[in-house]
Amino acid sequence: MVGIAHPARNPMSHPLLERHLERQSIKPLYLFYGNEEFLMRRALARLEEGLRDRWGEAPVRVLREVQEVQEVELPELAESRVAFPDAPKKVEKKYGLPEFLAESRVASLWGPGQLLVLRRLKLNAAAFEAVNAYLDHPAPRAWVVLLAEGVKARDWGRNPVWERLQRQEAALGFFRPKEAELYQWLTREAGSLGKTLTLAAAQRLVEIVGDNLAELIQELEKLALYAGAEKSLTPNLVNQLATHSRTANIFALVEALGEPGAHKRLSALGQLLDLGEPPPRILVMLARQLRLMILLKEGGAGGAAYQSRSLSLPPRVLKLLAQQAPRFSEAALRSHLSLLHQIDWQLKTSGGLPRLWLEWALLKMGPG
Repeated sequence: MVGIAHPARNPMSHPLLERHLERQSIKPLYLFYGNEEFLMRRALARLEEGLRDRWGEAPVRVLREVQEVQEVELPELAESRVAFPDAPKKVEKKYGLPEFLAESRVASLWGPGQLLVLRRLKLNAAAFEAVNAYLDHPAPRAWVVLLAEGVKARDWGRNPVWERLQRQEAALGFFRPKEAELYQWLTREAGSLGKTLTLAAAQRLVEIVGDNLAELIQELEKLALYAGAEKSLTPNLVNQLATHSRTANIFALVEALGEPGAHKRLSALGQLLDLGEPPPRILVMLARQLRLMILLKEGGAGGAAYQSRSLSLPPRVLKLLAQQAPRFSEAALRSHLSLLHQIDWQLKTSGGLPRLWLEWALLKMGPG
C-alpha cells in the first residue's frame, strides 16, 4: 500500500502531479517534457516521496538512459563456449524504450514496488507505439516516468498517443519561467519557506544570481536561514548574503575587461575559480560573452525584443550585454576572441597551468 508523504517543506512541482498525490491517483506512466530539467527533477523527487509505503520505504528506483549499451550474456554464447573456449562471453546490446518498459514487469514481490525513470527519450512513432501498448497493460506495482527533455507540445499535438496522455493527465510540461513569471515563482518558493519575498528583492536576487533555477533556490534557502525570525526578505538582505553565482561573475569579468587596470579582471577570475569553476570552462564562457557582444554590434538596430529573440537570450542578459558592449570596439572584441582561441590551442596541445594562461590573457585584454 502506498501512502502520501507530507514533508515539512512541500514546494509545488506540477499542479497535476500535486493533485494526483493529494488524491492518491498516481498514474502508472508519466511523460515529462519541456526545457526546464530542474523542475523535472523536483517533480520526480516529489513523486518518489509520494510513493513511499505505509512504513516509509521508498520504491526501488531504476534510472536508465535511452540507447545505453549493455553487455548481456545470451544462452547461445554460453553453449558455444563449451566447444570454443575463446568465444566471447558477452555481447553488446542496445537499450531502448521497449527494453526499459519490460523491466517494469520484473519487480520484487515485496516492498513498495519500482519507480522506473528513462532519461533522454526521443519521441517518434515507435516510441509512441511502445507507450500506447504499455498504457493498455501497465505493470502492477511499477510507476514509469519518461523524460523527454526539450520536447514541445506543439511538436506532437495531433498524435493520438500524445492526446491519450493529455486526456489521462499523464503528459506534464516543465518550462523555464519568463522574466515576470520568474519573480512570481520565487515569491511562491519563499512562501513555502515561510517567508515573504518582495518584488524588488526578487528582482535583485535574479540580477545577482541569474535565471538558473537551481542556483536561485540555493540562494533563497540561504536567505531564509539568514533571516531567522524575520518574515520579509528584502533587497538589503539579498545584498548582504547572496553569493555571486557563476553567471554573475562571468559578467563581472567582462565588466572588468572594460576598465584599464588588470586588478579587477584578476579578482573576478579569482572569484570564479573560488566557486569551483574549472579554467577551461571559464575560457569557454568568456569567449561566448565576447561572441555575443560581437553579434550584438553586428545586429545594430531592431529593438531589444528583436535582438533578444535573434540571440536567444533572456531580456535581463541582453540588457547587461548592451551595457557592456559600448566599452569595446568590434575590432577589440575580435582581437580578444582570437587571443582566447590561441590560449585554448595552447592548453590542448602544449599543456601548462591553465590558471596562468588565463591570467596572462586577461593582462593582455582590455577596453578599446
